[in-house]
Amino acid sequence: MDPASPSALWTARAERLRADDPVPVVMADPDIAPRGTVLLVHGRNGAPDQLQIAVIAEAYLARGWRVVAPELPHSIALPASGPAERLTMNGLRRAAAEVMGWTRARWPEAPLALAGHSLGGFAIGHLGAEIGTAHHLLAASPVLSGPRLLAARVAMGPPAVAALEREVPLLRAEMEAEDAAPALARVSCPLGVITGAEDGIVPLSDARAYFNAAPDGRFFGALPGQNHCPSGPDVAAMLDVALAALGA
Repeated sequence: MDPASPSALWTARAERLRADDPVPVVMADPDIAPRGTVLLVHGRNGAPDQLQIAVIAEAYLARGWRVVAPELPHSIALPASGPAERLTMNGLRRAAAEVMGWTRARWPEAPLALAGHSLGGFAIGHLGAEIGTAHHLLAASPVLSGPRLLAARVAMGPPAVAALEREVPLLRAEMEAEDAAPALARVSCPLGVITGAEDGIVPLSDARAYFNAAPDGRFFGALPGQNHCPSGPDVAAMLDVALAALGA
């Protein structure tokens, strides 16, 4: 893949999963018969074309997995997805759950893995508990809870908190009550976590807490010099090791 053109990954598109509120999905198939399907969930202001998502997709494709990546609501990176200020943690999780249901119905016999970045990690933590039969979970820079996400903003200083309240007021209002840890405790499949050692949004201790919340953690890796959106050759190499550890 040309690093400047991650859109070259996506070879198919299913525009409408709901008649009343479309959730576009992009898909990519490996060169061989797929070993399974991975639902790849972006975070706040994310999109499948962003480098931190594309590097995960490439890692799965290289191992023979089909990739399904939704364009979830209320992302600045997706102008047709609706107002960014309406984003909520629960809303993103529910939209991802609908895409998971669609994916399972379309390929009912295929093993299903869940991967997510940032708030996408929060979403797959819940989905992994709901599905009961996931092949594995892979989380990149994952948000464990609203209180931890808020604490990281507080550590950045008052302007960072003010920006959060201004840009996503509904998300800020729900933060104190949102926690994926109880759901992760019910996840029975293997879990892997990768993160940037310099991440200020999900500090290393928070990524480690996410990993420790699940009973079957198999791989944890933090790369020096990487921040909240890890990408590049070193990340690709770490993903290959992570997926091997997860049996992908």
